[in-house]
Amino acid sequence: MRSSQFRFYGQLNDFLPSELRQRTVCYRYSGSPGLRDAIQAQGVPHTEVDLVLVDGVARCFDFNLQGGEQVSVYPRFKAFELQAGRLGPKPLAVHRFILDVHLGKLCRQLRLLGFDTAYGNDFEDRHIIDRSLAERRIILTRDLGILKQARVQYGYFVRATAPNRQIGEVLQAFELKERCRPLSRCIKCNGEVERVAKSRVESRLPDGTRRSYELFYQCRACGQIYWRGAHYARLMEKLARLQLFP
Repeated sequence: MRSSQFRFYGQLNDFLPSELRQRTVCYRYSGSPGLRDAIQAQGVPHTEVDLVLVDGVARCFDFNLQGGEQVSVYPRFKAFELQAGRLGPKPLAVHRFILDVHLGKLCRQLRLLGFDTAYGNDFEDRHIIDRSLAERRIILTRDLGILKQARVQYGYFVRATAPNRQIGEVLQAFELKERCRPLSRCIKCNGEVERVAKSRVESRLPDGTRRSYELFYQCRACGQIYWRGAHYARLMEKLARLQLFP
């Protein structure tokens, strides 16, 4: 039986048992496991890792442990760009998401803020990963299992369980507050919403709505009609709490 000393830094400690956080731990193993397998065996998905130093030298995920190494594992760096050694893929210029079946309310919140967000309550892990790769979407999930699959390139484990906390967490994790475009995307189907003349949708409006409102918006994809009804004030309050809208 061989062993190496591991130390996980920053938010990577979220994935460790409380008694193992913020300390060096001895990881025991047989054979010569790669770094990816060794890290994930301790509960940390590879998608959360940005840099691994083995005895002070940056190593890739397929580096094999032999025993006796000192391993330092770091999360994503926000304050500066790494010049070398970054393990994750290049950050995406445009943030698009795909969510697992447990995050339907978060999907609604992201679309509300204008982010291209794919979601289906019947999405299986394979479909989520395939679509993430094909469309360069970031997987948001509460399931560590999907993030530990080697094919996953872009993924993030959502720590919060309450939807109002989840949206704040995601905005902070990806530094998205300046990229929000509230009310520009359809909550139902994810299509883009545009201003539309009242005359184009008048026949589909309830009588009270037709008499009371003049400004209307419509989804280009599914045709859903939106207007600034009684729910609009509540919506503005929610956006204000997120410090995204005056």
